[in-house]
Amino acid sequence: MKRLRIGLLAAVALSFFIGQWFSLSISGKAPDGKKLLRDMAPDLNFGQKSGMPLHYESEGYIAFNSYDLVPSIRGYAGPIKLLVLMDRESFIRGIKIIEHRETKNYVHFMESPEYIAKLIGKHPAEPFQQGMDIDAISRATVSVDALAKTLKESSRLAASGVLGINVKDVARAGAFDIRPFVYGVFFIVSLAVYFVTRKTAKYQVARDISLAMGIAILGIYLSSPFSVLHLFSIVLGGFSSSALFYALIISVALSVIAAGRFYCGWVCPFGALCEFVGRLPVRKWEVSKNMDEKWRLFKYIILGLVAALVLISGRLDYGNYEVYVTLFSFHGSFLSWVLVFLMLAANLKVKRFWCRYLCPVAALTGLISREDSGYVSINNCPMGNPTNPHISECIRCNRCYKTGKS
Repeated sequence: MKRLRIGLLAAVALSFFIGQWFSLSISGKAPDGKKLLRDMAPDLNFGQKSGMPLHYESEGYIAFNSYDLVPSIRGYAGPIKLLVLMDRESFIRGIKIIEHRETKNYVHFMESPEYIAKLIGKHPAEPFQQGMDIDAISRATVSVDALAKTLKESSRLAASGVLGINVKDVARAGAFDIRPFVYGVFFIVSLAVYFVTRKTAKYQVARDISLAMGIAILGIYLSSPFSVLHLFSIVLGGFSSSALFYALIISVALSVIAAGRFYCGWVCPFGALCEFVGRLPVRKWEVSKNMDEKWRLFKYIILGLVAALVLISGRLDYGNYEVYVTLFSFHGSFLSWVLVFLMLAANLKVKRFWCRYLCPVAALTGLISREDSGYVSINNCPMGNPTNPHISECIRCNRCYKTGKS
C-alpha cells in the first residue's frame, strides 16, 4: 500500500503540472467572443472588445463576457461564464453559456435553449430569483442561483458603466440555506454513534439507521454524495460558493483522520444501497482470496487514470463516472443508468461490489486511512474482508472491533 500511495501521488502531481503547463500554453487563447456573437446575432456587426468595463459594441447593442465584469461570482464548482447581448435600454437580448465546471447531471436543464430563452428580455432591475421571476431547477439550486446572480450583476454593471443607465444594486432577500446545517447534524450524530458503538456489536441497528438516513438526507434530499469531483474542482481552482460543498469536503477529511473509511460505512448513500441489496437472501459467488485482492486494486488504478485525465485536460466532466452522481441527480445517459443498475444488481452476488472494486471515493479514503489493529474482520463482514484486513478495505462497521465476534 505504501508503494501504491507513492505511485498515485507521483502520478497525480505529474498530471497536475502537465495540466498547468498546457493551461499556461493556451492561456491567451480565450473563446473567440466575436465568433460566438456572430452565431448568436448574425445580423449584427461588432467591433473588438474594448472599454471599461470590457465589452463589444454594435449599432443599438452591446455585448460582454460576464467573467470580465464579475469574476468573483461562483456556482457549486466555480464561475459560470456567460456571453450576454444587451440592447441600449439594458434589456437582455441574447445569452450563451461559454464555460462552467458544474456537474452536467445537475445542470443539464440550465444549459437547454428552452431555459435560456426564458431569461431573454429580462432587465437587470428585476430580482432574478428562483421560483419568482425565473424558474427553479430541482437539485441544482446553487448553480441556478449563480447563473442568475452572474447575469444580473454583470448586466447591471454593463448598463451603468457602458450605457450610463443607473440600475440600483438591490440585494435579494434570499432564504437561509438550511442544507449544510441538516448535513452537519446528520454527520456529527452518525460519527458520535460510531464512537459510542465501536466496542460493542449490540447496537448494529444504529448503523442501519445511519445508512438509511444517508440515503434519505445525503442522497435524496441534498442530492450531494461526496465525490472525487469535489477535490478535482478545488485542485483546478474551481472554488465554490456553496457551504454544503465545503462541509462535505471538510467532514469527510476529518472523519478519515479520526475513523478511516467511516463515510463509506455509515454515511454514503450509494454504499448503503449496495449493502442493503447485498443482504437480500441470494446465494453469493465465491471469490477466491487471490482474485479478490487483485480486483480490489482496480479502483486505485481507475482513480489514478481519471485523476490524470482530469488534471491534464482541466475538464471535470472527464472524471464523471461515479454511478451515485447519475442516481441521485436523477439524470444520466442510457448507458449511465445501465451502469447504475448493474452496480446495484452486482451486490446480489458480491458484497459491496462497487465499493470493493470500482469506487474512487473508496480508493481515496482507503489510501489515507490510518492503521487500526482493532478491526479483525468476521464472517459476515459487509465488505467480505478476510481476517485482519488492510485498514484501507475496512469501512468501520464495528461488527468486529477488537473482539472478533459478531
